[in-house]
This record gives sequence, structure tokens and C-alpha cells, in this order.
Amino acid sequence: MSKNTNGWNPVQKGLHWLIALFILFAWGSVELHEFYAKDDPMRHWWMVLHFSLGFSVLLLVMLRFYWRATHGRPTLYGSKLQRPLSLLVQSLMYVIMLGMPLTGLLMRQFAGREITLFWLFDLPPFVTKNIDLAKQLGFMHKELLWNALLVLLVLHIGGALWHHLIIKDNTLRQMLPFGKVK
Repeated sequence: MSKNTNGWNPVQKGLHWLIALFILFAWGSVELHEFYAKDDPMRHWWMVLHFSLGFSVLLLVMLRFYWRATHGRPTLYGSKLQRPLSLLVQSLMYVIMLGMPLTGLLMRQFAGREITLFWLFDLPPFVTKNIDLAKQLGFMHKELLWNALLVLLVLHIGGALWHHLIIKDNTLRQMLPFGKVK
């Protein structure tokens, strides 16, 4: 694994922004499904989109883990306190980006419900139905992990803006899709 001191490579940047968009769209799709009655086909359409985006996030995060393990990361900017805090926030975000799709998948599985992915195929339940466990996983997915992700996103974006506007270093610039490192 090599350390890239000049910035993230294009694959890492692309995965970062694609995952961010998919999370945003997954959130939007689950919110939009609430506007439709339970028997409206559009409600199901929005949930299929939600499941498909969540599954995509799971796959993309695993690809990002692989790419990061084989291609390293740029040098961290900031003080001796900021660097470990940045790594902690990023690590917790990775845990949540894996945990959200996994708890969503398991919640549906233990509820005894199939999951339609990409309007192409249905993933049938492969575990014994357990409604109590499904409810606990639902709480983790919808309340615990989602709210933790929101807090971490505020810290992540706030940290990037702090570095860009106050410290004026390359932290944000090196992750922008077309950012040039000074």
C-alpha cells in the first residue's frame, strides 16, 4: 500500500461522491414513499429504489475498502488532535455505511419479507421469521444508525469546511471532483 501525499486518486474521489449521492437518494426515496397510500404502487416503487440504493451503497463501500487498502490515502492535514479525530469520524462513518444496509436487509429478512432489487429480482427471506428481532433491527437502522450518520456527516462536512475556510489547507480541495491541490 502506498501513501499518496498529493490527494485522493480519481477512483477514490468517484466512490466518495457516488456513495454520498446514493445515501442522499436512499434517504429521499424512503421519505418520498411516505407520501403514498400503502396500496399505491408508487409507494412500492420508492421502496424498491431505497433497497436498491442501499444495496449499492453496501457494494460500493466494500469496493472503497478494497481500493483504500490497495492504494493508501493522502497525508492528513491538521493538528495532532484533528488527525485522530478525523480518522475516528471517518471510521465510524464506514461502520455506519456498512451497518445501515446490513440492518435494513436483516430487518426485512427477519420480518419475513422479500426484497426487490433493481426491479430485476426478489431476494426471498433466508432466515426464520422473528418479528421482535426485526423490530430491534428496524430501531437500529432507522433511529440509531441514521441519527449517528447525520451527526457524523455534520462533523465530516464541518471539518472539511473548517480546513478550507479557516485553516486554508488542501483537505477539502483534494477530495473535490475537480479539485487541484496547491
